[in-house]
Amino acid sequence: MLEDLRENVLTLLEERVERAIETIHRLREEKLALESQNNQLRDELDQREVQIQNLEQRNAELNHFESEILVLQNEREQERLAVDQEKAEVREHLEGLMTMLNNVENRSERQEVEQLSAFDNASETVDNEEEQQEAEQPSDSDNTSDETELA
Repeated sequence: MLEDLRENVLTLLEERVERAIETIHRLREEKLALESQNNQLRDELDQREVQIQNLEQRNAELNHFESEILVLQNEREQERLAVDQEKAEVREHLEGLMTMLNNVENRSERQEVEQLSAFDNASETVDNEEEQQEAEQPSDSDNTSDETELA
């Protein structure tokens, strides 16, 4: 019985040792798998960090370009406003010149009309004076008929 007990104890110890060995092997395999997975995740993390750095650099470049674009847009808007202002000033100046030209043209037309009317009046005056002179001087045919009647 002591021997049976000893055998049972030995069998139990052997079984436990075998289970311990199996557990050690399984844990080693799991450890190796976890280390492999950990290495793979580290590689992915390193790649992601490089991607993040590249994206951050690209984002900084894009922000720089965006600020340059905004500056250029503001400059362009200022130039457009200046051109619009200049156009308005030129338009006002041209309108003033057109008004002045119209006034000069109207004065010229008035002067021409006045000159024509003064010329017409002078011509009528000359015509009237000539008529009066003719009326005051008897014509040759009138003189001849008067002389004939007297004779």
